[in-house]
Amino acid sequence: MIEKTIRLTGSSPDSMEDAVRTVLARAAATISDITRWDLVRAGGKVDASGVPTAFEVTIDVTFAIRDAVEHG
Repeated sequence: MIEKTIRLTGSSPDSMEDAVRTVLARAAATISDITRWDLVRAGGKVDASGVPTAFEVTIDVTFAIRDAVEHG
């Protein structure tokens, strides 16, 4: 089996976990056979009092490459 890995970034106002779930859900809308993900970077934004206002993640998403289809 051959796999391909792409790097994606996304965010959530709620949590790191929700940010990961958001990225994976969006990826799954156009990519089949996702097999794993790895956290590359986690960060976010805070307001003036230090309260988190956004949670951002960058993840590597790995998926299987399908076999070529024979034509004719």
